Amino acid sequence: MYAEIAAVSEYDEASLNSAIEKYKVPGYQNYHKMIDEIPMDGIIVSTPDFLHKDAVIYAANKGIDILCEKPFSTSVKECEEMVEAIRKNKVKCMVAFENRWNSPIVAAKNTIVSGAVGEILNVNARLNDTIFVPTELLKWSKGSSVGWFLFPHLVDMITWFSGKTVESVYGVGTKKKLVSLGLDIYDTIQATLNFTDGTHSTISSSWVLPNSMPLIYDLKMEIIGTEGTLYVDTYDQMVRLGSDRFSHVHTLGTSINGMATGNSNFMLHAFVDCLRNDVAPDSNEAAGLINTKIVEAIHQSAATGQIVKL
Repeated sequence: MYAEIAAVSEYDEASLNSAIEKYKVPGYQNYHKMIDEIPMDGIIVSTPDFLHKDAVIYAANKGIDILCEKPFSTSVKECEEMVEAIRKNKVKCMVAFENRWNSPIVAAKNTIVSGAVGEILNVNARLNDTIFVPTELLKWSKGSSVGWFLFPHLVDMITWFSGKTVESVYGVGTKKKLVSLGLDIYDTIQATLNFTDGTHSTISSSWVLPNSMPLIYDLKMEIIGTEGTLYVDTYDQMVRLGSDRFSHVHTLGTSINGMATGNSNFMLHAFVDCLRNDVAPDSNEAAGLINTKIVEAIHQSAATGQIVKL
């Protein structure tokens, strides 16, 4: 084992007490106090989407390496401030684009690198959640959006696959279901990404799927190249359960020999390895800034009805 939990911080008192009991470590409601009092090499910032900046900058100024949840921020201006603090203090930062450690996605990336699909001409991708996510799981969903919560994954996978640069975006969104429930946020957003080489990709995300769906999420991708096509579907986990309702058993994060597997755990291992081997992460603050620029532009386009150039 190369790392251990030093402390936890959580604003909600009940959640904090639960974490303290589970991990048997000190707990703080104020993360500033935790960072000031507890020696640590790295910190995981998993505050709500719109509350990453202060924690990242505070940790960077203390010389602590950072694993920050996606999106890096919901504001390009904030991202730029975060990047400045990270680079000024020469700390490592990994942005949690966890699908870079997701077995099917890695297989697709390796196939693309092998040349089997040729030049990528188009990627059509969708990532949806059930309505449980904005109405129950995320107590702060009204401060985010389906675009900020899900598009960072799609945008990162597409740009990681292709290595291409987004020139402009066009986005549209719908507000109906969640507005009727008192949440003035998008039900669904669709966008076209236009790349500098004249190719395009389309992405779509919704978080109002019925809770009766077999899984809480649905990720599918179609990658079309000059020499071949890849189809990615992580929704079918290969094991299906029929009981009170039909469901898919989540196999991509199964614990084996007491070791947690799955993309989020592999990502955490990679972060620890970067720290102990003094290696800079690839999924870094620069990737986080570019990602936020693209997703912010999609929101601007959806709000104005205009194509937005980056």
